[in-house]
Amino acid sequence: MTVKNKNVEQDYKTSVTMFRSWERDIKRLEKQGYYGTDYYIRRVSELEKEVQILKNKIKKMKKKNA
Repeated sequence: MTVKNKNVEQDYKTSVTMFRSWERDIKRLEKQGYYGTDYYIRRVSELEKEVQILKNKIKKMKKKNA
């Protein structure tokens, strides 16, 4: 086998592994009741709430120190 063929075969195996991993993640999310982008939309909402809480804490700290 030539070096080029080995690289192509290795790239193929890596790609298949990544695809199977992605597929498992999608199935796991579907079992939780998330389809498409539902999971990511929920996660962004949670992070936005957390950011707002932290901003409020910073404002309180600034008022306290001023």
